[in-house]
Amino acid sequence: MDAPIVAFVGPNGQGKTNLLEAVGVLGTLRSFRTTRPAEMVAWGRTGGIVEGVGASGEMLRTWRWSFEDGVRKLQRDGKGADPPSWIASLRATHFVPSDTLLLRGEPALRRALLDRAVLTVEPAYLGPVQELRRLLQQKSALLRSGRSAAHHLDVVDSRLVEVGVKVVAARERVAADMSSLFHRFYKEAGADEPVTVRYRSFLGPAEGLAARFTARLDDAREREWELGRPLIGPHRDDLDFGLAGRPARQFASQGQVRSMVLAWKLAELEAARRGGETPMFLLDDLGSELDPERSQKLVTLLGTLGAQVFLTTTDTRYLPAGLDLRQIRVQDGEVH
Repeated sequence: MDAPIVAFVGPNGQGKTNLLEAVGVLGTLRSFRTTRPAEMVAWGRTGGIVEGVGASGEMLRTWRWSFEDGVRKLQRDGKGADPPSWIASLRATHFVPSDTLLLRGEPALRRALLDRAVLTVEPAYLGPVQELRRLLQQKSALLRSGRSAAHHLDVVDSRLVEVGVKVVAARERVAADMSSLFHRFYKEAGADEPVTVRYRSFLGPAEGLAARFTARLDDAREREWELGRPLIGPHRDDLDFGLAGRPARQFASQGQVRSMVLAWKLAELEAARRGGETPMFLLDDLGSELDPERSQKLVTLLGTLGAQVFLTTTDTRYLPAGLDLRQIRVQDGEVH
């Protein structure tokens, strides 16, 4: 699969998306279909392995993801690897049909969309965002345990401010870099409406955030005791998509939503490429909502961005001629 564009071709239900999911697990350390590793394992099995070989600079490297009896294990070049170093050497972004739900859904879905983009552009972001999640879980437990935990809560809040500043700064930085790219790729997709994307921090901009965050936490402490959950922090942020000056979540058509999410994913790819490491791009069900001409234009555009592209399609009419493209036919779970 060493071609710049690899297309898994075949009728529905043959296993094309399973192959794409396997590539995605290597590039993102998670499935685009489920958040639970156990659900990626074949029915009746206790574990599974995904292994890839590829070039990183002038080196030939191997990446091996395995899951057995509830435990995930990462190995790079035969040695154990942690997630940040793994993603620094192999990363991917994807566009699958279910991604269109992110724009219309709850803010948590758009925060996840933003966090995934930040992680693709800046792999070191994984540390702060994971610590933020742990701190919020710890704080929730303390709030439920009663007011005797007030001292411990002060300690957690202090650390929450430190980590929250890092998370907001990274989100702010990457969202700003991607804004013009998002606009560009939406236009290149053939759409004419003016679009915007804006990171909206619940606490305001990163500059001066620590003092504001601390003050808001103090003001909200009594209310947090009453409700038993954290009310203040980056877990309340959102990513606002606009269409012709109106909220895209409410006013965009399904086709416009698809184009906007795709433009965001392409902006993520380009922002990472400019940072020095081009991710793989995974595209599931090419042609599901685009006609052959638009699908061909999209694949041709992807071919100009320097990424290795893996895609699935039921019809070769959606594949442009003249590109360095390898077709792999999938039938009954087997490749030909």
